[in-house]
Amino acid sequence: MNRYGEQAAHATSQGLDAAGHALGTAWAAFKIRKAINPKSVLKPTTLAKTAAKAAASDFKSSKSKSKSKSK
Repeated sequence: MNRYGEQAAHATSQGLDAAGHALGTAWAAFKIRKAINPKSVLKPTTLAKTAAKAAASDFKSSKSKSKSKSK
């Protein structure tokens, strides 16, 4: 934290939080879909890819918001 500063620590924290939320949401959707129609369950790799994409877009949006606030 001292090497890169408080802003880098905050951005990292936000990115990890977004990734965690995205994984939780994807997992909940997976469980609901499995409960409704067990034959059409997504593959775990598809679930991971979807969660990663959601986390990346979440992180990008939070990063752009923090840049616009600092201007």
